Amino acid sequence: KSDNSNLKWLVKELGSDCLTVPGSLCITAVHLAAQWQPVDSLQFIFDQIGAEMFSLKKKDGETRLMLLRDGGAQTTKRTWISSTQRRLEASRPPAGSSAPTAASAGAKKQLDPSFTDWDFILQKDKKQLIGRGGFGKVYKALTDRNQTVAVKVLPLSGTGQLRKLQKAVEMEKRGVEILKRLSHSNIVQFLKCEQKSDGLYIFTELVSGLSLFELMQRQNKPFKEFGVRDFSRQICSGLNFLHCQPEGAILHRDIKSSNIMLTNEGVIKLIDFGLAKEIVGTCGLSTGVDPKGTSYFMAPELFIGEGDSIPYSAKTDVWAFGCTVYELTAMQPPDANVQQFRIAVL
Repeated sequence: KSDNSNLKWLVKELGSDCLTVPGSLCITAVHLAAQWQPVDSLQFIFDQIGAEMFSLKKKDGETRLMLLRDGGAQTTKRTWISSTQRRLEASRPPAGSSAPTAASAGAKKQLDPSFTDWDFILQKDKKQLIGRGGFGKVYKALTDRNQTVAVKVLPLSGTGQLRKLQKAVEMEKRGVEILKRLSHSNIVQFLKCEQKSDGLYIFTELVSGLSLFELMQRQNKPFKEFGVRDFSRQICSGLNFLHCQPEGAILHRDIKSSNIMLTNEGVIKLIDFGLAKEIVGTCGLSTGVDPKGTSYFMAPELFIGEGDSIPYSAKTDVWAFGCTVYELTAMQPPDANVQQFRIAVL
């Protein structure tokens, strides 16, 4: 349409995050509005997501709003873009100032990953445990930036395969470095990774809420259809963002209800990416509190590979998502009555 009614409908139905979710060729609603919608649409998008709209890029690294063609209507939009960017630049505080800016007014609040010191938050003189699973244990921590974060402690002892372990640790560190550059409302924010003598410490955003698995167990019933639809939309939004990264698809590798958090505000967060599978296997760690493990969510092709040859892909994430939707409606994954070691031969 020649107005922004379509954009308003999308935001009403799907939330403002839908504006930045890339579709085919990694093109977003921001790009389409810049190309085909009137200048009012650009202002509407800015009101929803703030300065983030100016930093979205195509696969080739080109900023989306640079793609405007010459012409009457496009000239008006170029003028709006230039004036808005000048206002944002002028509103930035001096270096070192913490004053809020117009650039951050509509943007999501991000944690500062540059902290150098931190401490566990104690509860009754013990480290406050907030979860445990295949990653080891998860605690609350306070950083020297006065932010509370989650720290996952993955033990690195108990194995004689030191060379294999160190290779797995280096893979994990590289994975965290990639993930910390991501910013999406449905993906937990990764901050940093530290290796110490007793383990690997992975710092992430602290999510206030429960996993979908925990919620089902506490309620002792599956989710209603409208809830599954809402969760599915948000999960797909996060996965689509991961799979459409300019440098190539980023894979989660461990989608299941216990790795999907629902915040107190009703926002889905994908957590516990399957990065640490190599470390878990090397150290012989527990696979966590979920008695059904992950085999029930694995695509058939994953059972034929070994080590580095396991064919993870965006399709295997999608398969796991489908199994998760089934789990949310039945309280158990497909073939849950079959022993795990037999899943591969079914």
